Amino acid sequence: MAETELDVQRHGIMLLGSSAGITLVGFLATIFYAHWIGADILGQYFLFVSVLSILSLFCDLGIGYATTFRICEGIDPERYFSAGLVIRLGLFALVTLVLTVFGGYFGNLNANTLFWTLIAVLFLTTLTSTISLAIGASNRLGLAASVSLLNNITRICTQVLAIFLGFQVYGLIGGMVAGLLLELVISLRYVDYHIVRFKQENVRKIFSFSTWAFLSTACTTLFDNANLLIISYFLTISDVGIFGVCWTFSFFALFISTALCNTLFVKVSRWNTSGDKNAITIAFSRATSYALVLALPMLVGGALLGKNILYYLYGSSFALGATALIIIIGVRVVQSIFQLYSNFLMATDHVKHQFIGLCAGITINIILSVILIPLLGLPGAAIASLANVLVSTIICAYFLQKIIPIHIDIDSIRDIIIATIAMTVALLGAGMLHLNESLFTTATLIAFGALVYCITLLSINAQIRKDTANTLKIRWIQ
Repeated sequence: MAETELDVQRHGIMLLGSSAGITLVGFLATIFYAHWIGADILGQYFLFVSVLSILSLFCDLGIGYATTFRICEGIDPERYFSAGLVIRLGLFALVTLVLTVFGGYFGNLNANTLFWTLIAVLFLTTLTSTISLAIGASNRLGLAASVSLLNNITRICTQVLAIFLGFQVYGLIGGMVAGLLLELVISLRYVDYHIVRFKQENVRKIFSFSTWAFLSTACTTLFDNANLLIISYFLTISDVGIFGVCWTFSFFALFISTALCNTLFVKVSRWNTSGDKNAITIAFSRATSYALVLALPMLVGGALLGKNILYYLYGSSFALGATALIIIIGVRVVQSIFQLYSNFLMATDHVKHQFIGLCAGITINIILSVILIPLLGLPGAAIASLANVLVSTIICAYFLQKIIPIHIDIDSIRDIIIATIAMTVALLGAGMLHLNESLFTTATLIAFGALVYCITLLSINAQIRKDTANTLKIRWIQ
């Protein structure tokens, strides 16, 4: 297990470093966008990305996850890669035909002349994601993390330059295209598989897995995007921008959990194929603890400093989302655990059970959003999202515990809670000093709280202290 644990840890740190870099650079760039172009233009961009994400579902239909799963089995990987690529390009052609026929119904996109831009970006997204998934499926997760990081850095740098030059929403979309093109070029250079003639059996096996994978992915995509679409219907495009900024900022709470999921899907799929249930159980136990390392302290920090963060970092108009931000961070805390349950169900070939949890959650989300957004505004959308992840987590946990023994590292979670309490006390104590509210003061309090939390946690938890020390010895490339 030692070599397996080291391999998971190395890949996990690579993906965590990539995710952290992407999140940090994106966070700084969003601050620039918010001040330079405001909530309205950001709202247009968030709406474009939401529509793109939903359309990408129909260019995938779960084929991406299914192809990855079949490649991980190690039998005819090139045939599965080829079949997956051809199917997804065929789906894109079908989606494009439907969009052309019904293009007049895309009012907001047509009003901003973004409709045909959407189709072009959709094609590039479909092709790039297919090649990139093949790299991850071949267990080259360090390369996948590096390429993803380069994509996002290129996207953000291009967006900042384009916004500075006055291209507004087109500058944001242009940056997305630049990042995707770079990822595609690099991925094509390093992909392990070639396009070969595949069999009907390969297609059948992909579709046997993809149906439930598509339904599950659809629920996940709707969770990330449905509220923005509903907000755009009931409220203003500026409200879309405010909610989108809160939703994006809160991703800080998720990037450890996301890195673990990206690492463990391939690993768990392989362990499941070889029947190594013990490795899956140990990985789940450790991952559950680490998923909360950032999520819990960020919830407290958001509750204490959320309004100041939005006001001083993004601008006065974004401070209207302060209440929604606190609830959204609460969503992320639950989601950090839910992602693991969901990921492990899919990786152990129990996608049907995963879908049941996802479907129940998103159904409640949409119903509550339609009811609460007109009544409560942005907090209503956040409450709907919280109900979503709570229901989904409970259902997925019920099914997963029937598949593998679920052992929770109570000691580590207890220590995370103690460190969070220490941070809370420190921030409340600093607040009694009646410091002048400003960007510098807010940033200082965030840094002070983070320092207290890290020192406390590393002091009281030997395992986390040991793992932190080990990360300094891990090389990005072997």
